[in-house]
Amino acid sequence: MMDIKMKSVYRFPLLAIILSALLVLGCDNDDVTPQSSLAPFIYAMSPEEGNAKDVVTIQGRDFSGNREANAVSFNGISATVLEATNSRLQVVVPEGEGLQTIEVSVNGVSADGASLEFSHVVRPANYRVSTLAGNSDYGLVDGVGNGASFRNPEGVAAHPDGSLIITDRSNSSIRQVTLDGTVTTVLGTGQRGYLDGPVAGALLDYPWKSCVDQEGNIYVADRDNHVIRKIDTQGTVSTVAGTGEAGFNDGAAGEAQFDQPLDVVVTEEGVLYVADNRNHRIRKIDVDGTVSTIAGSEQGDQNGTLEEATFRYPSGLDIDAQGNIFVADRINHLIRKIELNVGQVTTVAGDGSQGTRDGQAANAQFNNPYGISVGNDGELIIADLSNHKVRLIDNEEVITIAGSVSGFLDGVGVTAQFYNPTDVTFHDGVIYVADLGNHRVRKIEEE
Repeated sequence: MMDIKMKSVYRFPLLAIILSALLVLGCDNDDVTPQSSLAPFIYAMSPEEGNAKDVVTIQGRDFSGNREANAVSFNGISATVLEATNSRLQVVVPEGEGLQTIEVSVNGVSADGASLEFSHVVRPANYRVSTLAGNSDYGLVDGVGNGASFRNPEGVAAHPDGSLIITDRSNSSIRQVTLDGTVTTVLGTGQRGYLDGPVAGALLDYPWKSCVDQEGNIYVADRDNHVIRKIDTQGTVSTVAGTGEAGFNDGAAGEAQFDQPLDVVVTEEGVLYVADNRNHRIRKIDVDGTVSTIAGSEQGDQNGTLEEATFRYPSGLDIDAQGNIFVADRINHLIRKIELNVGQVTTVAGDGSQGTRDGQAANAQFNNPYGISVGNDGELIIADLSNHKVRLIDNEEVITIAGSVSGFLDGVGVTAQFYNPTDVTFHDGVIYVADLGNHRVRKIEEE
């Protein structure tokens, strides 16, 4: 019995000591355990541009499921939170303009993480797209509306009589379309070749784009013949400049060389400018036929003086009322401007990367901008080839006025579909489009 009592006496103090030690360790352990931050954290937001009343989604963590507990502001202007979860907020963009900084807080605690900005872009008017002429079954058939057929219409230009001139590329033909959709053939039978003379027998080889002077003479960038051709008002075809062989040479009309000329524009004085594709240059043909280089050398994307500037496969040209030349600089994904009076080349729009981004001109993106036209007020209309869209540059903003994914669909704005639009012209308030892959001539009218 004595031994048992002694063991009990010693057991209980030992147990107390052990329990006390565990309590101390437990308290110390609580003191050093890291506490997870309850501050909300932002990952990203989409979209990053748009208009007032658009809905953006902010992704992150530690938001509140109670939407009233989440506060979002754009440049200090409170925004409405439509829906909220722990990881996502859906927010209505408030009224504003330009670039706005976004702040988020939850129950008064400011969010950490990504810095968010939203860019307000100009909301386009409604533009309705319809088909003027052509159908999906390519061919060389004259007629009215969808009773006529083209084969890869590449260029569209306005004629002083109010009609349109279409370079029907794969038919090696020049077509004329009245504004009621009546199509007639000016030159070509579908045969490719190189022959001057009366239009009945003359031949072209993959004509790309064209222009028309004040008298109604048609000038054609005859790509695979590497020359510039003229169809006069009497129906005679002649070569304005080029030898018929690809190359590069300035000089007299019969000695000058081009390498796949893609577009040509004409001034009131009769001077021609040419987008010389594989020479990466903009060329000039004076009224006496002398050919010179205005700008460009090796391919590149440099701005600067006419001697310094470089292009990469320029494909589209137009001239404004001040004599400035605008260039669709295709592989650079840029819109460029040549100011002849000061001898400078600058970038009008595009950041040089491929994409579809609208917004401020310097940040906008294109994907093979191919055709260009100057509007009545100096705005620029762009045939954005690989984006299958028609874009508008105005007041240093770029917006998409029509087109979305590749396909064929008439309709309003971005509900309409094009398939590789290659050229545009602005004529009496209407935009006309050479819709290459759909074998149609389309028109866009502001509603």
